[in-house]
Amino acid sequence: MTGNRKTPTTVPVANLDFLKIFLPYELRLAQRQAMVSSSRSGDGTPSSCLGLYLVRLVPMSGDWFPAAADGGAQIGDHIQDILLEVIRDSDIPVRLSDQEHLAILRDLDPQQTYTVSQRFLTSAFDSDLLHAANLRICVGYVIYPLSSQPNYPTSQWENIIELARRMSTLGKHSDRASGSGLLRGPDMTESGIPESDLIPLAMRDPEALVKPGLLQIQRIQLLSKVE
Repeated sequence: MTGNRKTPTTVPVANLDFLKIFLPYELRLAQRQAMVSSSRSGDGTPSSCLGLYLVRLVPMSGDWFPAAADGGAQIGDHIQDILLEVIRDSDIPVRLSDQEHLAILRDLDPQQTYTVSQRFLTSAFDSDLLHAANLRICVGYVIYPLSSQPNYPTSQWENIIELARRMSTLGKHSDRASGSGLLRGPDMTESGIPESDLIPLAMRDPEALVKPGLLQIQRIQLLSKVE
């Protein structure tokens, strides 16, 4: 999952204005690739996907986060450094704010969706700066497309980021680092539910779609807890 070490001086960090142009294109591309590759596979599973990984920094107590001049910008830079250590050269880091970041993983192997979150969370959990700031690290991600009929309007890309944000809230509030991801479920292809219907349902209650096998939720464990 990792490429050569990158730094903010060599890799430009995208922002919200960039996303408005870039993400609809990437979603359309993922839709086309999924339809082509799934038609060639026996079970309808695409050979690659698009990963949207949202990182939120949440105070362990209260709701105070330092202003940019008071350390917030330094914390934001630190998160970008950690992201750049675990994503590949072809992936896109996005700084939504000092407190919220996004990584767009392109042509992602469906079998490797867990790894990048686990490595990021482990590195962030070990960060002295984040400990000193008393911040929780919450990761939520969506592995797109979620349906075997990927027809979700790409102009509504903000809803998919909001879904990743929703996934980032599923961890225990007492945990310093937590991560959850939303993926296509084992019975999605058989159900034939189009994404235009599926994603609004997932926005309301993603866990309700897990039991019937339409979606699945990955919950991340830190490397130190599984080794």
